[in-house]
Amino acid sequence: MCSIGGVLIFGDLDDERARAIEDKLKSIAVAASERGRDSFGLVALDRGGRFRAYKDRRSASEALRDMPRMITADTVAAIFNDRAEPTTEHVAEKSQEDIQPMVGERIAVTHNGTIANDGELERKYGLRRRSRIDTAILPPLLETLWDGTLEDLARILRDVVVGSYALAILDSSRPGKLWLAANFKPLYYMWDKELNALFFASSDDYLQSDVAPWEGNYVKRLEPYTAVEIDVDRTWRTVSLWRKSGGRRVLVVASGGLDSTTAATALLRQGYEVALLHFNYRHVAEGPEDRAVREISKALGVPLIEIDMDFFKLAGGSPLLGQGEINRVDAGREGAEFAHEWVPARNFVFIALAVALAEAWGYDYVALGINMEEAGAYPDNEMEFVRLLNKALPYATGPQRRVQILMPVGGLVKHEIVKLGLEVKAPLHLTWSCYDKGPKHCGRCGPCYMRRWAFKINGVRDPVEYDLPPEVEEEFWRGTRPYS
Repeated sequence: MCSIGGVLIFGDLDDERARAIEDKLKSIAVAASERGRDSFGLVALDRGGRFRAYKDRRSASEALRDMPRMITADTVAAIFNDRAEPTTEHVAEKSQEDIQPMVGERIAVTHNGTIANDGELERKYGLRRRSRIDTAILPPLLETLWDGTLEDLARILRDVVVGSYALAILDSSRPGKLWLAANFKPLYYMWDKELNALFFASSDDYLQSDVAPWEGNYVKRLEPYTAVEIDVDRTWRTVSLWRKSGGRRVLVVASGGLDSTTAATALLRQGYEVALLHFNYRHVAEGPEDRAVREISKALGVPLIEIDMDFFKLAGGSPLLGQGEINRVDAGREGAEFAHEWVPARNFVFIALAVALAEAWGYDYVALGINMEEAGAYPDNEMEFVRLLNKALPYATGPQRRVQILMPVGGLVKHEIVKLGLEVKAPLHLTWSCYDKGPKHCGRCGPCYMRRWAFKINGVRDPVEYDLPPEVEEEFWRGTRPYS
């Protein structure tokens, strides 16, 4: 419930650079006070292993006006905290010990989040803390349990501490080292090339305002569920804080079409435990899609979960929802290249629901049939969309189970998907791709156009029937081999 920040300083430090670093640190702390105004504290560590602390009951913008020089030529690192006091930890009369960063015998910690089992840790390990604030348990805990390695720090955070955190650690016995760790709390770092220093804070906005690319510094987010050890000798080590499940259970969002069926079959052949998840969202092709996905489930021998929903009626405006024309004559190619049938945020909604179910039911992955071909028209089929969602998922799911999104055909175009489907023996003959309700594929909408050509490019006749004149079909498929 705070904003944290600090700096690790590299190389020899003269007075001019020390002042510049302190000014930079102050500006970061003031910007960061939007996340905490109940107190401010800063702890500096010098090269000889001595801590100096400044703590104030006021917000950073007020407290910093009276702070003495904290960054001097002997300083190697500093950490600060802008505290937002939770209702559960209200302290009417704060002492210095109640203000972060918390300092023990040799460990100093600044922490954003909640340590939910602080009382249990205190009793179990016989710890004595200097404040009832939950963060105060961390210095004595680390001084008691931590062997000093990054791997052991990860073990403690993953298996001993219960709660949320982004934190920074200094150890007076090892000046020149800084440890950062975060689960789902945000933490960013910035390399300032001019000041030869690494700054960190709870938001990239606090580190650097908008500047031209050639004028700015390198800013990056610490990946969720990661711990890092940084040394002034310029070594950088990271370790994952995820609990390794080793699971290969995957929930495939399945429409009954080529892409999701090929994706599901490919995953099944790779040894994943597959289940299909199908949404009936009151769209035009709901009937044939539903029949197709049920037959595909039987053919693959995998479970099928169906969800009926009418949420998209509120959005409306799409031919897929029965509002407008789908089968425009000779519009197939145009329909393949332009999103005539766009349903607002459809894949985004499906993914959100699928991830929630995956977390609740113990699946490790959600898989989609998104692909490069349809990404030319539909933004929610773009690989970048899924890549960014995977980066956001640690902030949307609980810490006990990691759910990731897979896109087995994400980098393929339609004829490559058909090729893969044939290779893995996906039941392509059971699939339904048309935007219309049948009983045959219309042969004129965008998906039909792409499907027909994808099979033809592979030299195989599509096993499904199209509502097109026999002479047209005979001419189109001439020279192809039968599907088998």
